[in-house]
Amino acid sequence: MKENIRILIADDHPFFTEGIVNALRPFPQYEIVAKPQTGSEVIAAVNNSSPHVVLLDINLPERDGISLAREIKRSWPAIKIMLITMYMPGDIQLSTDAPYFDAYVLKNSGTVILLSALTSMLAGEKYLDPNIKGTNLHSEDKFASHLKLSSREKEILQLLIAGNSNKQIAQQLFLSELTIKTHRKNLMNKMGAHNLADLLRKGKQ
Repeated sequence: MKENIRILIADDHPFFTEGIVNALRPFPQYEIVAKPQTGSEVIAAVNNSSPHVVLLDINLPERDGISLAREIKRSWPAIKIMLITMYMPGDIQLSTDAPYFDAYVLKNSGTVILLSALTSMLAGEKYLDPNIKGTNLHSEDKFASHLKLSSREKEILQLLIAGNSNKQIAQQLFLSELTIKTHRKNLMNKMGAHNLADLLRKGKQ
């Protein structure tokens, strides 16, 4: 017998999570194995439930979904990650060709989009919600390219925008806090930012 596709849903809104559960109920090949509601619960839930797919809300309490996606891909590279959010990629400075997710789906999309995303991910293809206009899965981050930001600087900028401190970023990227401070100083110089608030404002533009 073919093994079921084991799915973990990480979202802090039980109503939304149950909506996904109900949407997948007619499809017995999909099995919901865990439903963590905070970012701090996700890694343990992944470790304990061994999912094939993780549906991950970007804006989780206690720890953001993007940093979790990175850690999951580092520790379990075979797991497929679907980011689910109300945000367009440009709203959070998310590069759509990033290696830490396999699908990007808006929360207001329907069951057809969810099923299409699952099918594409499991076939080894990236999936971008068709409701996202004017974004190409393989497009270059023009903002970062123009400023000549390195991949590490782009990564740190995204984590700063997500609300992480220097210490948290250092832990997530397995770097020293001094290294993060140096990257942050370089970002401010390149972007002409006078302070952290100015850096975050420019980074979100």
